[in-house]
Amino acid sequence: MTEAGKWKLLIATPDEAEVYLLKSRLESEGISCRVEAQTKYPEQSPSAGSKEYKAYVPVAEFEASQQVLEEQELAEEDRS
Repeated sequence: MTEAGKWKLLIATPDEAEVYLLKSRLESEGISCRVEAQTKYPEQSPSAGSKEYKAYVPVAEFEASQQVLEEQELAEEDRS
């Protein structure tokens, strides 16, 4: 199987805004991004569990995606 159809996890975070900001930034750079939300502890009531958001990128674009992620993290640190 080629890498063309494979996706790789770039980041997992409980921060929904962070993951969608990253997705937008990646797509503006021409990098595809898929976000999945998963409830942690689904056996408990929905209010007791928390969500985790995962951003996936194509394997072929993983290195470029890491650079975008690092740039975003540096920009967030500068704002702090």
